[in-house]
Amino acid sequence: PTHTHTLQPYNPENKTSQQGRSYSPRTDIYRSARLLVKNNTFDATMTSHVESLLWDIFAHVKIASSSLFIGASNYFYHSNSNSWGRQLAGDSSPESSLSHEFEDITNNFEDHSMADSHAGDGHGDDHGGSVHISYEDLYASIMFFACIYVGGQIAARLLKMPSLVGEIFVGIFLGPNLAAYVPDPVSFVMLGEIGLILLVLEAGIDIDLTMLKLIGTRGFIIAIIGSILPIAIAMAIAFAVGTDTAGSIAAGASFGPTSLGIAMNILRQGKIVNTPVGQLIVSAAVIDDMIALIILSQLGALAGEASLATILIPIFSALGFLIIGGYIAVFVLPPILDKVFYPRISKENHGSAGLALMFLLLFAMMPATYYAKSSFLLGAFLSGLVFCRKHEVHVRFVSQFKRLLQWLMRIFFAASIGFQVPIKDFGDAKVIGYGLLFTLALTGKLAVGFLVPNFNNTEKFK
Repeated sequence: PTHTHTLQPYNPENKTSQQGRSYSPRTDIYRSARLLVKNNTFDATMTSHVESLLWDIFAHVKIASSSLFIGASNYFYHSNSNSWGRQLAGDSSPESSLSHEFEDITNNFEDHSMADSHAGDGHGDDHGGSVHISYEDLYASIMFFACIYVGGQIAARLLKMPSLVGEIFVGIFLGPNLAAYVPDPVSFVMLGEIGLILLVLEAGIDIDLTMLKLIGTRGFIIAIIGSILPIAIAMAIAFAVGTDTAGSIAAGASFGPTSLGIAMNILRQGKIVNTPVGQLIVSAAVIDDMIALIILSQLGALAGEASLATILIPIFSALGFLIIGGYIAVFVLPPILDKVFYPRISKENHGSAGLALMFLLLFAMMPATYYAKSSFLLGAFLSGLVFCRKHEVHVRFVSQFKRLLQWLMRIFFAASIGFQVPIKDFGDAKVIGYGLLFTLALTGKLAVGFLVPNFNNTEKFK
């Protein structure tokens, strides 16, 4: 049955209507809707709950539209460049009219539309900080990704070489030094560097302390000789061809480090990361990077105003983070986490909690090592080393970052390495000759291989 009720104007001092029926206002909107009606009186016959809902919606819309109109009127009235609001308020002038103001607003809107359309062709730095990309840049980036993948597969499947070889050549051919096809190459280099940080972080988690004990002091000696010997050979070659001291040090330092990105990629494809040889190569690569960084810091001191601080700070910083930081990461922090941190978390969440804590440590160690004149990659390695005994963290890291890391490393080889190759200079016979001459420095790396102990127990290698 239909029930009809006559609604009386709301009286805030009396919560009972004239019919004596108890009344409780549902919302402030409902109250305002009644007050907005002319003379504050109206009679409405509501025959259902649907009609009540419609009246609520009507009141809400009426209040919102009124507020919007009042706000717009105040804005136009107080604006020095617009007299439309003044005309609405009764402050009109003979020389202006609403039609002229409407035309100005229309033209202003068209100007903004044209500016936005032109912003799509660039980066939009001058349009409120918004960033726009063009279709051509988007298409070129997607094609670059596809070429990286295809180049890696051709190298791996057809040429039987590591996939990184094909990825580097794609970066050389499409990069800024040759075809200049890739848009905004700096962005791709940054993505590659992010991939390298994640890779070094995983290298720290991958360290097997039991196997590292098998390597012992010989592993440390191999890392030192494997860095110093190539540097010395390269410096001798540079001095022999008439290069000055600073140039000779720079040439030597370029042969010192072992690329951890390339090493980890090859060790993974060979499935020997967790073997004694693999652990030896990873640890040696970290030490090589530290030594090369110390040498480069000394080169910077020679190029500028050398002081005792600029010479000693990088050396003590690198050694301090490697020795003291490595000891804390292996022997101090893990027991503390086992006693204080993990007992407060359920066992099934150990992997996720450890992963979050590892990234917090990474965010602290990277700036600490960088501003202390050491390598931020060493900070990433130490952050992962803290959790090398926690298998759950490693499993969680792989499950979350495996695919992402694969693509970031492809970009690293193509952009961070491939973009840096000055391929156009390879047409100069002098450059080719010096390049072949300096490759003799790599014999220092090969000679270190004879110092590696025999970890293979098969008859063939005894």
